[in-house]
Amino acid sequence: MAGFAEYQDYDSVGLAELIAANEITATEALEAAVERVEAANPKVNAVVHKMYDAAAQTIAAGLPDGPLAGAPFMLKDLGAYYAGEPTSFGSRLYADFVPDHDTTLVARYRAAGLVILAKTNTPEMGICAATEPAL
Repeated sequence: MAGFAEYQDYDSVGLAELIAANEITATEALEAAVERVEAANPKVNAVVHKMYDAAAQTIAAGLPDGPLAGAPFMLKDLGAYYAGEPTSFGSRLYADFVPDHDTTLVARYRAAGLVILAKTNTPEMGICAATEPAL
């Protein structure tokens, strides 16, 4: 993979530290995360909603001075409302639901500086232990 090849060696704290030290940019970290999603997702179907443009816009707008500033992050698609982005709970019933606000947890993630790039698959309504929803 091109770009930041050592991406997988860091957790969010480590990535944020590299970004704060100007060793990599938030954009480089995002691009590395996107490369990995695109390489793995066709096989595992872990990412159900990509938010790459929103993530790039978050970086371009200027990150907050949070402890995780610039670190790429994915939300579980289970009640994690991100204003303007779908939240399906892994269910066809909510396939077209788009909240008009962030949940408190998502607002805190964003305030901490996390760059949300996608939503990940979930068991339908979070009910069972297997993530194989009909949606």
